[in-house]
Amino acid sequence: MSVATSRRKRLIGISLTYFGLIMLLVVFIGPLLWVLGLSLKTRAQIFVTPPVLVWTPTFEHYARVLTQADFIASFMNSLTVTSASVALSLVIGVPASYVFARFRFFGSGAMFYTLLLMRMLPPVAILLPIFILFTRLGLANSRIGLIIAYTTFSLPLIVWIMRDFFEGLPKELEEAAYIDGASRMTTFLRIVLPLARPGIVTASILCLLLAWNDFIFAAILTNNATRTLPVLMATYAGAETGTDWGSMTASGVLVVIPVIIFSLMVQRHLVAGLSAGSVK
Repeated sequence: MSVATSRRKRLIGISLTYFGLIMLLVVFIGPLLWVLGLSLKTRAQIFVTPPVLVWTPTFEHYARVLTQADFIASFMNSLTVTSASVALSLVIGVPASYVFARFRFFGSGAMFYTLLLMRMLPPVAILLPIFILFTRLGLANSRIGLIIAYTTFSLPLIVWIMRDFFEGLPKELEEAAYIDGASRMTTFLRIVLPLARPGIVTASILCLLLAWNDFIFAAILTNNATRTLPVLMATYAGAETGTDWGSMTASGVLVVIPVIIFSLMVQRHLVAGLSAGSVK
């Protein structure tokens, strides 16, 4: 094979690779850019056919949304519920996953796969039982009830991710700490947890997305005072004058921004956590 032919095949391969990456970028980023564009148009420009591709951006929808008391209250509800459910899930799930990774006791396998089975159930299957239970316990229409509901779904995910992560950590480090006189709790807090930080960050982001984007549980288990952002956004589709696309897209962009900021802040740990276990 000549050098020119080899170079041509390599160029074709590189071109196809970049073409595929560009197409993936369009598929995943295109809808977000479209929503961002709609949020920066006036109501008249949104409904123009064909769509306006060049226009002067306006922030009237953002100003209207950010000055609404309902949006601020729903944003705080989402922030409180999401933060509390992620923190509670980590406090319970990380030690539990360490126990599953390091100890073998009667029924450990059955308990682990039972947790996974709970995560496999569709949310609708347990929505009615949870609603009835929370109503009788006085937890319906409260943030505490929603936090507990999200924790039940986040726990299996954290245990599943972190158990494999802990199993990948060398036991020799813990044994060396025991020889030096450290207790199991000290070893877990000062040696194991710092090493498991990438996995914890990865599990945290996944649990954050689960709680932050949830609609069905928030719609059933909250009222006007405790509803979250996804529930508030649904009200824009039922406006008396028709769907308020400006407010819906503007609030959609505002909902995405905190997740993007958090993901960028922990990007280094996220990449390490997602790649953990791929190289032994």
